[in-house]
Amino acid sequence: MKYVAALTLCAVFSAQAGSEMCFTRAGHDYGIDPLLLTAISIKESRLKMNAVNGANSNKTEDVCGMQVNSSHYAALQKFNITRDRLLHDPCICVYSGAWVLAHNFRSYGKNWDSVGMYNTGPSPKLIKQRRAYAGDIKNIYRILLAREMVSAKHSAVPAPLFSSGKGSPR
Repeated sequence: MKYVAALTLCAVFSAQAGSEMCFTRAGHDYGIDPLLLTAISIKESRLKMNAVNGANSNKTEDVCGMQVNSSHYAALQKFNITRDRLLHDPCICVYSGAWVLAHNFRSYGKNWDSVGMYNTGPSPKLIKQRRAYAGDIKNIYRILLAREMVSAKHSAVPAPLFSSGKGSPR
């Protein structure tokens, strides 16, 4: 029983590490903070890499952990990226989301409005929705940044030279 539990934990941590590596690599390749990509995936799908949302009012669908909109399928097809690959390859999903965001940054500047366009597109009619979405992403991003800073601070603290057990100089 212990063996099964340990194996399950290893699988869970491996899956998390694998998708985390995708965020890191995609962020590096597109010049986007991986934590920003992670924040988008948290907002869009709660990091569920097989998520599908077909309830868009404009008859499009959003797929994978980054909720890549089907309006991008034709452009992604040029890179041999299909709906099926988005849903079954977490790195393809994250890279595709990074590609969409990088396009927004190139077209509209590296700002929170461009982040909001990840969800709404550039329509001026959707500015309130875009700003609300960008605000949500900013809040998630700040939490992830703070979490990383705390984690880095704790890992930078050297381990004690002696245990606090019997015979310790403390």
